Amino acid sequence: MMMMMVAPRWVLFDDNNENASSRIARRTTRSTSAGVFAFASASDVGDEDDDDDEHENASSNDAFHTEVTTLYDPNTSGVFGFQSSEQFKEKVMEMRDVWVVQFIAPGCQPCKDMAPSFSRAALSLKSMNIKFGAIDIAGNEDLGRSMQISRVPAIVGFGGKKTWNPYRKIAQKLSNEYRGDALTARALREFAVKNLPDDEVERIDSIDELKNVVSDDVPTLVYVTDKSETPSMLKALAWNQKNRIRVVEVTYDSSTDDLLPTPVLPGLEAHEDEEDAVKLVLYKDADLTKKPILFDGESMSKDEVFAFAGKHLGPEVGDLEVEVIRNKKDGEKSSDGEKKEEEEENKYDSSLFIEKQPKSFEQDVTEKKEAVVVMFTKRTDECSLKVEEAIDAFVKLQFQAELYEYVVNRDGTDISNAVKLAETQTMGKFPNKEDCFSLMYYPFSDNKEDDESYPFEVSEDNPVNDANLKAWMYENTPDIVLRLSQDNLDQYLSTDPFTPKCVLFSQKDDTPGMYKTLAANFKDDFHFGFFQAEDKNDPNLQKFNIPKLPAVQLLFINPAITPQQEASGNVQMNSAPFPGPMNYIYLRQWLMEAKNQIKKKDEAKSPGKVVPPPHVATQKEFHDECESKGGLCAIAFIPGTSSSSQSMFEDRVERAFEAAKLTSGRPFTWIIVDPIVQKTFARAFDVLPHNSPTVTVLQPRKGRYATMSGSFDPRELAKHCELVLNGKTRTFMIQDVPKIIDGGESEDENDYEPEEPIEEEFDLSDIMGEETDDATLGLTRAELAELERKKEEEELAEAERIKEEEKKQQKSSGKKKKKKGKKKKKKEEL
Repeated sequence: MMMMMVAPRWVLFDDNNENASSRIARRTTRSTSAGVFAFASASDVGDEDDDDDEHENASSNDAFHTEVTTLYDPNTSGVFGFQSSEQFKEKVMEMRDVWVVQFIAPGCQPCKDMAPSFSRAALSLKSMNIKFGAIDIAGNEDLGRSMQISRVPAIVGFGGKKTWNPYRKIAQKLSNEYRGDALTARALREFAVKNLPDDEVERIDSIDELKNVVSDDVPTLVYVTDKSETPSMLKALAWNQKNRIRVVEVTYDSSTDDLLPTPVLPGLEAHEDEEDAVKLVLYKDADLTKKPILFDGESMSKDEVFAFAGKHLGPEVGDLEVEVIRNKKDGEKSSDGEKKEEEEENKYDSSLFIEKQPKSFEQDVTEKKEAVVVMFTKRTDECSLKVEEAIDAFVKLQFQAELYEYVVNRDGTDISNAVKLAETQTMGKFPNKEDCFSLMYYPFSDNKEDDESYPFEVSEDNPVNDANLKAWMYENTPDIVLRLSQDNLDQYLSTDPFTPKCVLFSQKDDTPGMYKTLAANFKDDFHFGFFQAEDKNDPNLQKFNIPKLPAVQLLFINPAITPQQEASGNVQMNSAPFPGPMNYIYLRQWLMEAKNQIKKKDEAKSPGKVVPPPHVATQKEFHDECESKGGLCAIAFIPGTSSSSQSMFEDRVERAFEAAKLTSGRPFTWIIVDPIVQKTFARAFDVLPHNSPTVTVLQPRKGRYATMSGSFDPRELAKHCELVLNGKTRTFMIQDVPKIIDGGESEDENDYEPEEPIEEEFDLSDIMGEETDDATLGLTRAELAELERKKEEEELAEAERIKEEEKKQQKSSGKKKKKKGKKKKKKEEL
């Protein structure tokens, strides 16, 4: 990570002689006022040594067991606490019960806040046999990976059936994550019942069709309705009492002109009034000439409907197996002969590695910035055990890299592509006759095509196990963590202030591999530093209120601070300590929580309607979007996809958009220009490929500009614009702004030599002074009133000063005349 170490032009806290770290020490607290990053301790902070993972995981599970019983009493809450991922898989994934599971982490305040609602929802649906559970994602990394849980609390529903995946040749339950904002008991209930199977209740639209669905095998409950959706209580009844009762809905259209639209069921007399129509009955057998049993409840509540049906159920049946839907299109279910095949093929399923197709390798691996571990495998009987053992060795490395599998012997047209891909990526070493798999590591990089990938060399001395895999990954992970010392600590804290800083304090000599991986995965959101303390009595630890080592601190400016306030120099930095154990999953969750909260704060401040900056590629577009708008033009120089990956380009464009939102209401017009395609134009503003992306603020009518130097962070971009607007940064003059070349420049057009910029130091109000309207363009009424008030105060103060000067002069003149008169009188007396 390249960081600009320049003398700051602003004050972190106040104007006194304390250094930055001392001022932070005075503001460091065990929990922030907003509670944004408070991730309550699950256990004492332990050593970050990688060798202690087993101890950390054990303590994490113990901590969760205490945590889950604190949130949910096993006897009264209605929520089951899973103690392991194996127990979860056994009860949820391999049984036909419908589940709603809350994924939590120790100290997660939102998890605690929603616990009462989650418990009330569980108790209210107990009679429908929808089960509620909770499990710790931090103590069960393999489960978190397979469920793709990226935040807590996460509410995930699981239906009662499995779905057959013909490509992966496995049968598994599909998950359904709750995406709603409301976390009330009612919202959770509505989500829970949506996970009930919706094909167990048969819907017919004619009385004549009843003869095809009733039978002598089981009783048939018939419900007459004009609703388009089946009530959840009937879905639950049909599912929970499968093979003991059949549930049928007879639908009709109540919007017709018929006086009595409700159909008359077989065996019943015609009703004379619509209110007397019978809508719920039970047929004991297939004889529709017999009078059915009428519903005898006072209301159509689920308890009374369940009680009525319960009195007429067919004979008991044994435990039912989980059904597998093999073809959603025609509802075909697996036969007994296919179950053995499914069980055999399910052993190839992997919850850690996601199987990918060869044709998407570039998109999934080389174009992705995140670190990726690729396993090329042979899925054969001979290789099955070896492959699964290798996969299991990655359990503790989940979330530190994406885990993808490419099978080279899977049936289908992609087999030749898979073999070719494996041969290319492994330099011809795989596939071969002896090996069952090959591992490749692609570290975090903005351009993986130009960077090296690293194979894992399997041997007797280097088997595939947790320790060797960690050493392999950590050794090849780029170290972007800045090494801190007493000499550069204050400068580090003052640099790029609006990007939160994550600092590890430790006595280790080198940056721990786990922390390097963390830094790489959160590179775009935080700056990472490593401070090596001499011992536990190091005075720097006292400044940050660090009682023991190792410790992690998150240093950040309150997201509520506006760019205007930051540009004024009156900002404060806060500190939040990480209280959990030094485990990657805990640290990752903590930083994700911080990232999401900061983003929410920024979005709350940003106006709702801001147009994304347009991409300017012609001179006419530049004139229309910049020169003709007046005010200041913020030019975001962002290299296009011809020189960077699509994901990187989109990320930078999004950052420019966020900066435009932050400066909304100010006199700025934002555009995007590709500095590679428009070389001459970019170089005129001192923008070269090595210092882009960046932003130049231009006043077209005055021919003055200021190009930013620093990280391409939305808040830093907004701060630069604000500094230019307030005249607090240097600007340069350009006598002739080069034109945008329509369609871009060719290589031979790259002969423009920009003139030497004329550096001037003056108040930027000169730039904005061409037209008064430009200076106030986009300002709110309150800001305009404040400007007028300050102007009036300055005029009154100036008038008062002049008046005081005149009084002093008159008084001084009177004294001189008086003295002269006295001297003349004395002279006459002599």
